[in-house]
Amino acid sequence: MIFMNNQSKIITALLAGVAVGTVLGLLFSPESGDENREGLAGWVKDVYDSSREKAGVIAERGANALRSVRSQGIVDISDEVERSLGV
Repeated sequence: MIFMNNQSKIITALLAGVAVGTVLGLLFSPESGDENREGLAGWVKDVYDSSREKAGVIAERGANALRSVRSQGIVDISDEVERSLGV
């Protein structure tokens, strides 16, 4: 932690606070452990599905941008982008 700047310390403290709050929330929640696990599993699945959807949109936008660059005759740049994306 000697090499951490102030921003890194703030982010670390924030993440630690979120983790502690989550654990305390689960420990003191009125639902049973099974209900908590089901709810958490559903939430994780929703986040995963949403992330996959957003990644697909970003990939499609990138592919469209690459096609646009190619159609404008900027071949050198499109080749470099394609190479960096592994397309």
